[in-house]
Amino acid sequence: MSCDDAAPTVSLLPSCIKMTHNQFSLVTSIFNLGGLFGSLFLSRYADSKGRWWTLLANTVILGCGALIMGFASTIAGLVIGRIVVGIGSGVATVVVPTYLAEIAPTEYRGTFGVMNQLGVVLGILFSQVLGLYFSTIPGWRIILLAGSATAVVQAILLNFIVESPKYLASSPGRYSDAKKALQRLRGTVDVDDELRAWTLSTNEEVLEGLIEDTGVEMTEETEEGTSGNVFYAKDTNEVDVWKFIKSAHYRPALIVILIAQITQQLSGINAVIYYSATILSKILPTSNNMITVFISIVNTIMTVISAGLIDKAGRRKLLLLSISSMSITSALLALGITCNIGILSAISIIAYVATFAIGLGPIPFLITPEVVDTRAVATAGGLGLAVNWIMNFIVAAAFLEIREFVGGNVFYIFAAYLVLAYLLVKRYVPETKGKTVEEAWQAWKTSD
Repeated sequence: MSCDDAAPTVSLLPSCIKMTHNQFSLVTSIFNLGGLFGSLFLSRYADSKGRWWTLLANTVILGCGALIMGFASTIAGLVIGRIVVGIGSGVATVVVPTYLAEIAPTEYRGTFGVMNQLGVVLGILFSQVLGLYFSTIPGWRIILLAGSATAVVQAILLNFIVESPKYLASSPGRYSDAKKALQRLRGTVDVDDELRAWTLSTNEEVLEGLIEDTGVEMTEETEEGTSGNVFYAKDTNEVDVWKFIKSAHYRPALIVILIAQITQQLSGINAVIYYSATILSKILPTSNNMITVFISIVNTIMTVISAGLIDKAGRRKLLLLSISSMSITSALLALGITCNIGILSAISIIAYVATFAIGLGPIPFLITPEVVDTRAVATAGGLGLAVNWIMNFIVAAAFLEIREFVGGNVFYIFAAYLVLAYLLVKRYVPETKGKTVEEAWQAWKTSD
């Protein structure tokens, strides 16, 4: 049903908001601008205020954005709501992986990290299922308002979790709070060894030059419940985005983050998902909406499988496997489209999404807390996600234009980039499984 065919308004809100194609594109893409701002600037509060406080405050942003969209009566209202929701999404996509990495036992850190990506794909699946039933006039408002309901649920559930004990342990004067938080997480009072290991790791990063001397000083404090004094690497200068970029110490980590985030988008994942409905609708006797739901189900299943593999196979190995497999399936997809082989195109799309989900989907977000020390991880994550948003926008804006000129051959371009990405990962990305930040980089220097 078009907006022109809608029933007359029976409330204060119009049953639909009429838009041109350009206006619809603006409403859709403005989300990326909000995400860029949230990830690059607001996520830094997680380093100064804490992970828990930032996530709780962010529920207000997410809830308000959904309400603004759900009760919008004009295009301007939708645009504002999309920006606000984008800001909240940018913050969450930085802080949640950081929090999960910091609360997880070392041997399960990868599995915990994949839970972030699993939450993302389940959210996409949930929204698509809602779309099957409420993509009507005026049912569309229910889909938008569902975001405010999930924000309320999140705000309630956050009261049952603790602040990141690793964040607390890195903050002078918070050792006792860190110990209590870790005892709740581990279900035991005997957590001193784990806390001591965190403190020693931070000290070694300072003493061995893994943290810049500028803005860092060692302080000694007596903490309740300890047998002696506790040493802290205390920040006197905050690590902002500019300091992180220009720091020689953080440069290897910056390269890893850029490779991972840029590759996730230049792999063409969003283009493939966008094009999948057009391709599969010629083969599967069902609607485009059901096709996209099916693709999301495949994505969800493979993300669950990834959770079981990532702490066994390792990040680097799984990332290389994912990228190489995606390169092959992208080339096969191009062949299927250009030669009009429908079954090959369908199989290639499913295999492409599956291989993305086991590696290149979760690892770019998982790996940042594993290559950057605690004091700068939110800043690094924000920068990485900002790059991700920018590349997402570029691919989305350029894909249709390029496809107009070269047709299905556009997927050969993605395949060629993935070959390059494979070589870059092999050269610059260390294995981080079961290692502290310091151990990962020391092992990498030794192997180099």
